[in-house]
Amino acid sequence: MRVKRFVANDIQTAITKIKNEMGNDAVILHTRYFKEGGILGFFKKKYVEVTAATEGRNNLLQRPLKQLYDQQNIVPLSRVQSQAVELPIVSAVQKTPDPLAVELADMKAAITQMSELLENNSDTTRFPKLGRDLLLRLKKQEVEEKNAERAVKATLQQLPPKRKPQAEKINELLSVNLAKPLKKSKPIIIKNTRMKKPKIYAMVGPTGVGKTTTLAKLASTFSVIERKKVAFITIDTYRIAAAEQLKVIGEIMGTPVIVVYSLAQLQESLAEVLDNDIIFIDTAGRSHKNSAQMEELKNYLEIAGPDEIFLALSCTAKYSDMLNIIAAYEDLKISRLIFTKLDETSYYGAIYNVACKSKYPLSYFTTGQGIPDDIEVADPAKLVQLLMKE
Repeated sequence: MRVKRFVANDIQTAITKIKNEMGNDAVILHTRYFKEGGILGFFKKKYVEVTAATEGRNNLLQRPLKQLYDQQNIVPLSRVQSQAVELPIVSAVQKTPDPLAVELADMKAAITQMSELLENNSDTTRFPKLGRDLLLRLKKQEVEEKNAERAVKATLQQLPPKRKPQAEKINELLSVNLAKPLKKSKPIIIKNTRMKKPKIYAMVGPTGVGKTTTLAKLASTFSVIERKKVAFITIDTYRIAAAEQLKVIGEIMGTPVIVVYSLAQLQESLAEVLDNDIIFIDTAGRSHKNSAQMEELKNYLEIAGPDEIFLALSCTAKYSDMLNIIAAYEDLKISRLIFTKLDETSYYGAIYNVACKSKYPLSYFTTGQGIPDDIEVADPAKLVQLLMKE
């Protein structure tokens, strides 16, 4: 058996060296990473050491090593696409046949594990160390892989080729590239001129995302700060507290609040508040998995005929759940997204992923329970800033 160590900058280079010198039948025995060089412990360069073996004349058992491998179903190097994985250290020579068979079985399991990793993991070896560090940084924020790779690739291409870039410049370029796919935010804009008919805005979304509180913040902003005439209609009769909350807010602002219990009553209530500038419609939380509830909500919205329908999503929800909720509410003709509870999470990748993927623009972020203070326009620059925060 011939055993040799190969040292290279990356795993692909090491594999190429092994194939060139030992042939395609060589088998990887061990892989490890280490760092060397640098100044005062900084700027160390990362290397990979791969120990490989191939059959030779001094086989202890006087049997072709390839035959032993075939009997144990060991995969030769030609069938393995290598990647950065840590394999167990195995002995190249054994004194008796039985221990060698055990070692070969261990090698088989290790190589099988490596093959599974290759199928399941993305190939990041094409990125230099700086790129891998940036990818890891975005991955920790739960940014979707394709979004992260796109931004990092563009950033690396824009860096000066012959000198070490400063961290500030790297962050600046990465921020710009992260912001590129984001749509311009779309908040409510009411012109100062007197309108012939009121603008109607409805709020929908799952239970517990803070629809009523968010609507109260918007109403307070336009009533108190913008000096617009605002009216509330709530069809959330499932929660007594929701209607009572709006009534208290309405009394403070001098704003009418109407609680609706039927489709016919909704039509009558709309006629009563047509002299206002803005009508906000609050709805009950609906499970996106309950088709009957969604159909009932759709009937109310068809009668209300809102100019815009906001879908409220909690920042604490999983990305996959957000996508499922958006898909379920699409039939209601939603037009904008509001992300609530921004203050209750430290991971903003899910919001970013939705903003990149969804056709609906972001409108507002809510950042607490305070009315009307804890609401702000969903500025793309703010979202990128949150992603970049260490």
